[in-house]
Amino acid sequence: MLTVRCNILLVSSAWLLIASIFIGSEPLTLLCVAVWTWIWIEWILFQFAVYGAQQLLDKCERTVDGQSQDRLTAVTGRVLDVELKGQFSGFCRGYRILLADMISPTFKLTGGRNQELVDVNSKLGFVLQYRMKTLVCGRYVLPGLQLEIGDHWGFFRAEKFCSVNQELVVLPFLIRPQTTVSILKKNNLQRILGHHRNKTPGGGAELLGVREYRVGDPPRSIAWKPTARLGKYMSSEYENLVPIRSTIMVDLAAYQFWGRPGPAAADHSIAVSASIAKLLLADRDPVSTMILKSDSMKYLQHGSGERQLTLLVQQLLESSNPNPPLSHLNIDLLVKVIFENACRRFPALFDERFNYGPSRYRSVFVGKREVDSQRRSVAVCLEHLFELNAGVAVRMQYDDELMKKWCEKYVEKYSINPSSINRTDSLPWMNAAAWESECNHMNQRICWALDQARVKAKDNELFVIVAPEPTGKLARQRTVKSIRLAIADGHRVIFVGPLSPPPDVEINDPIAARISKSRPSFDGTTAESLFQFKVSAIGATYARIGDPRLIQTVAMQVGLLQSGMGRGRSSSRRY
Repeated sequence: MLTVRCNILLVSSAWLLIASIFIGSEPLTLLCVAVWTWIWIEWILFQFAVYGAQQLLDKCERTVDGQSQDRLTAVTGRVLDVELKGQFSGFCRGYRILLADMISPTFKLTGGRNQELVDVNSKLGFVLQYRMKTLVCGRYVLPGLQLEIGDHWGFFRAEKFCSVNQELVVLPFLIRPQTTVSILKKNNLQRILGHHRNKTPGGGAELLGVREYRVGDPPRSIAWKPTARLGKYMSSEYENLVPIRSTIMVDLAAYQFWGRPGPAAADHSIAVSASIAKLLLADRDPVSTMILKSDSMKYLQHGSGERQLTLLVQQLLESSNPNPPLSHLNIDLLVKVIFENACRRFPALFDERFNYGPSRYRSVFVGKREVDSQRRSVAVCLEHLFELNAGVAVRMQYDDELMKKWCEKYVEKYSINPSSINRTDSLPWMNAAAWESECNHMNQRICWALDQARVKAKDNELFVIVAPEPTGKLARQRTVKSIRLAIADGHRVIFVGPLSPPPDVEINDPIAARISKSRPSFDGTTAESLFQFKVSAIGATYARIGDPRLIQTVAMQVGLLQSGMGRGRSSSRRY
C-alpha cells in the first residue's frame, strides 16, 4: 500500500517528467526517471520482504504470569503480567514495524503498553511487557500480533497478522465460606464427632431426642428407661439421613449482559452463584443448577463434591457469552461487524491478491443486486479460517442463513468489540419498555422453573433464585405466589436481586415513560422495596449481590434446615 508521501512524490515526478519532455530538458527527464526507478526498486524489495518471506517472526512466545501454555486459567479481578518476546526475520532488516498484541476489550490495561514501534536494524529481537486486569469471566482467545510494516523512507505500508494463539479461561472469583466442614476437616471425609448435618426426624442411627409417644409410632421406638422414670410412654427420634438438597436458579438472559465488554449483571450473578454453590457443597450436600435464558434452559442434576462444583462452573462459563448478542442484527449489519473485526485481525486474508473475485449477481427471479464486496470478502475469509469445502464461500454470498451461521461461529471463537454495534444500532434492552418486557418474560420462566423444582423436591430443600426483581404488579404477584407455595411445602427460598433496570435509560415510548413514572412506591421508596417486604413477609429471605453478608445469610438458611426449624417456621407463617 502506497502512503501519501509516496503518492505525492510519484505525481510530482510524473508532472515534471511531462514538463521536461515538452521543454526538452534531458537532465530533468533523467532525474524523474531515476526517481521512478528508485521507488520501483524500493517497492520490489518491500514486497519481497513482506510477502516473499515465509515467516516474519522466526520465534515468538507469550507468557502470562510466567506461564506459556496454550490454555491458561485466571480469576476475575486479578492483574496479569504479560510478556511477549520475539525475533524478526532477517528480511525485515531496515524496516520500521509497529506491533500490537491484540487483546479482548474485556481486559483492562493497568500498566505498560500492548504496542510498540520497533526499528529493525542491527537488533532483530523485541520484548513487549504490559499488565492487564481481568474484568469478566468467560473463555477468551489471545490471537496474536498485528504488524504494520513500513519502509525507512515512509513510502509503503503493509499489514500482517502473526498468530500467537493462547486460550485464557477466566473463572469467577469464589468467596470462601468462613465455617464449613470442608475447611475444618480439610480432605478428611469422616465427619467431625458430634456434627450432624440434618437434625430432622428420620430413619437414621443417631439419636435426635426423646418425646411423648404418639399413636402410630412403631413399638421399637419406645424408650423404656424414660418411660419407667416418667410413668408414661416415651418415643425416641433419630436423625434423618437425607442430606440438605439445594437448587440454584440463575437468570442469564440477554439483558443481563448490558454493560459489556465491561462487567455486567451476568458476571455478578455468575460469581455469586458459584460462591453459593461452593458453600453448599462444603458439607457434601447435593446441589443442582438451572441456568435460564430467553430461549433455552440448562439443567445440572443434583450432585456433590468437587466434581459437581467443576461441572457447575463449566456450565456457568459456557453461558457467559463474552461477546455481545448479535442475533437481533440483520444480515447486512452482521457482515459489517465481522468485516471490521476480521480486517484488523487477519489483514492477510483481505489482500487483493488473495481475496479477489468478480461481482456476481442474484438470480433473475430474485432480482439483480450486486453482491456487496464486504460480504464476498467475509465469505472468503470464513472459508479459509474454518477450512470449509471449496465453493462454500460462493454459497455464503447468496444464502443468508448459511452466512449468518458461520458469522455466529466466528463470534463464538473470537472476541467482538461492540463499539461498532452501538454506533450503528441500539441494543434491544436500551429501551425501558423492551427491558420490562424481557424481564416479565424471564419472570414467567423463573416461576415455572421454581414450580417444577418444587414438584420434584423429595424433602425440605433450599431454593436460591438469582434474578432481577419483577417490575410489574402481575409479575410480583406471580413470583410471590410461587415462593409461597414452595415455603408451604416446607422448603426455604432465598431471592438474590442482582440488578434493577438502569434509571438513566432513554425511554422513547411515551406510554412506557408514563408507566415507568407511575410505579407504585412503599414508604417513599421504589416498588422493589415493596417486593422485598412481601417476600420477607411470607418467610423467604431477600438479599442483594452487593450485600457483604450474603454468604452468611445462605449459611443461616442451611443451618435452619439442618436444625429442623425450617419446616415449622415456614408452615406457621402465612401472608
